[in-house]
Amino acid sequence: MGHTAAVVLAAGQGTRMKSARTKVLLDLGGQAVVKHVTDACEGCGISRIIVVVGTQADAVKTCLGSHFEYAHQAHTRGTADAVKCAVPLLTGFTGRLVVIPGDAPLVTAETLEQLLQVHGSRKQAATVLTAVLADGAAYGRIIRDEENLVVRIVERKVARKGELEIREVNSGVYCFEAEQVLPLLDEIEENPVSGEYYLTDIVGILVDRGYEVLGLRAADPRVMLGVNTPEDLNKVRDIMRERMQQE
Repeated sequence: MGHTAAVVLAAGQGTRMKSARTKVLLDLGGQAVVKHVTDACEGCGISRIIVVVGTQADAVKTCLGSHFEYAHQAHTRGTADAVKCAVPLLTGFTGRLVVIPGDAPLVTAETLEQLLQVHGSRKQAATVLTAVLADGAAYGRIIRDEENLVVRIVERKVARKGELEIREVNSGVYCFEAEQVLPLLDEIEENPVSGEYYLTDIVGILVDRGYEVLGLRAADPRVMLGVNTPEDLNKVRDIMRERMQQE
């Protein structure tokens, strides 16, 4: 897909997995979790994929191979910092940039194709993949305005009571206009609680600059499920088996 690149965030350890292997390398249906993510990117026609590595970086590189580009995040300081680690590789790039977690194996090529189509429907700076869940749990809430545009993503830990009742949540998958978004990453401030830099903050920054941000609700909310715990891994395995039976 011309003028489209992807950044896969695969630097974290995933301590809740209680595994010696980083969570993106855990086996899922015969291949690593992160390989499902890169397969989805390639399946929708994205030929340029940058993988941000950190924990067990050499093992991740060996798993994925030499046809990807790699950026290194020395310290896991949040999703915005991870994307910034890939910026030097994107010098001069002016196309669309898909950002996707490396532990989101249920996001399909079809989902990414739809995200790219919606993103190209009007001149917006960003499009966020969202889902409506019965229980928003720990996910960031999507705040929309009267025109149904996304104006903020509120992290659960700082959300107010009314915001916690919102059931549309952030998947962590985005499509950005690189030329508009990448220069603004430096404006994201360190979260005073966690000490991390959250990519979700870019939405408010873009809106304050007068840019539009769209939200695409995933038809299947299960694409939200990341692999953060052993229970998550088992759920994802069950969903993948179900998908294979339906094919």
